[in-house]
Amino acid sequence: MSEFIAKLPKVELHMHIEGSMMPAMLLQLAEKNKVNIPYETLEEVEKAYQFKDLTEFVNIYLQGTEVIKSAEDFYVLTMEYLHKCQKQNIQHTEVFCDIRTYVDRGLPPEMVIEGIEAGFKDGLSQLGITGGMIPCFIRHEGAEKAWEDWQFYQQHTQRFLGIGLAAVEVGFPASMFNELFLEVRATGLPVVAHAGEEGSADYIWSAIRDIEVDRIDHGIKALEDPELVKYLQQTQIPLTVCPCSNTALHVFKSMDQHVIGQMLDLGLNVTINSDDPAHFGAYLQENMEAVQQHCGITDEQIIRMTYNAIDASFADAQRKNELAKNLDFYLESLSN
Repeated sequence: MSEFIAKLPKVELHMHIEGSMMPAMLLQLAEKNKVNIPYETLEEVEKAYQFKDLTEFVNIYLQGTEVIKSAEDFYVLTMEYLHKCQKQNIQHTEVFCDIRTYVDRGLPPEMVIEGIEAGFKDGLSQLGITGGMIPCFIRHEGAEKAWEDWQFYQQHTQRFLGIGLAAVEVGFPASMFNELFLEVRATGLPVVAHAGEEGSADYIWSAIRDIEVDRIDHGIKALEDPELVKYLQQTQIPLTVCPCSNTALHVFKSMDQHVIGQMLDLGLNVTINSDDPAHFGAYLQENMEAVQQHCGITDEQIIRMTYNAIDASFADAQRKNELAKNLDFYLESLSN
């Protein structure tokens, strides 16, 4: 374990809250809510988390959503993740969620935001961690369902850090949702979108041109298009890269093939994140350690990505200043 990374004050911008559900919590919530799952022991769940392909990952991810039945469940899940953040010195975190998964099961949409919001409230008072939620439209459900979700979201915009677009990328470009995001942007909420992970650089262009994103989630396929690289260099649109996720889902065959080093060398605005840490076996700290070990990423580059994450966060100016000062103080302590 890298002591430098362990003690580094961190910021995370790309993490799906259900993706932080550890095997023990899956069993706990299944028992509490009397949900039948195909596992009886912790060992069986842990084995299922060692998925071999995207289909197996989706299955275990959906299993996690099925055991969540209430705001209390979301609160417990959020608090477990925030306690993990405290252990890894993650001082600010912005998590993705959606209501569509739960509304389709007949559950009230309020439970999602109430549970996560309560978790962040206690996370701030008890752990000193700031952040909040970014609800996402599920792109493969189509624009009609997204409009339905917006009817709920627009009643609660003051409770969100931004609005996102997530899930299956190929076949569902951001252009399908351009009219919807005109309304989202009119509220003043920042916009983010998953793009350029499984999809080509064209999906990144669509997110930029069609819905005017403030951040690109993933963005690793940007290197396919020199014009896009030049644009990202000029505009410095933040990219929330998730290295262990990319290798676990076979975007790259191994970590040493990851392009994060090339992205940094090109001067792109890269941040490092965990995506679905429980499923990929790597929270933010482990992602940082993995790219150091396998991609040749230096301490200086880790520091740069952390400053990038502070700047790219949706924290207010005062909190960004505090986070930057905390990082400054840590780095100064190393030189004394």
